[in-house]
Amino acid sequence: MPRWNLFNLRRTCRDVTRLVFESEAHPLRWGERLSLRLHWLVCDGCARLRNQNDTLRLALDRWRRYRDN
Repeated sequence: MPRWNLFNLRRTCRDVTRLVFESEAHPLRWGERLSLRLHWLVCDGCARLRNQNDTLRLALDRWRRYRDN
């Protein structure tokens, strides 16, 4: 397992997008979660992507519950 250092915390917007979608399939490691939070503090576009993804996931979950009832 690689050791974490400060440079591993820097993420590009492309990396952040990939991790946001991967987080739906499996839990992220603590270093990945930390790097996402740091990136979202400085990047409004990626923070909006996260919020939009959360909204879409919530809407899809509600639709599935509606469909199954």
